[in-house]
Amino acid sequence: MNFTQNIHIGWFILAAIIGISSFVVLLWLLAKVVRWAKRRPAGAYVILAIFPLISLLPIPHSEIKKLQRVKQEQVQQKEQSGEPETEDDKPAV
Repeated sequence: MNFTQNIHIGWFILAAIIGISSFVVLLWLLAKVVRWAKRRPAGAYVILAIFPLISLLPIPHSEIKKLQRVKQEQVQQKEQSGEPETEDDKPAV
């Protein structure tokens, strides 16, 4: 006896409806979260902190090195231009 003979078309349609509606609700919720984060800067920080946790793919090590190099270049440019150091520029201890 074949496994597919036991599955009725009604169950397949029900599963498809549930899957599609779940996808639509997920998109709607994500759109609401983005709008909320745009209105509240503190909310944006929360969202930025949560999204990497749900990421499926890790950030490659080469990309992290590139970001660190860009940060160092920005600090060097500020030091060379002679701008006074602000609270944001100071390293966290």
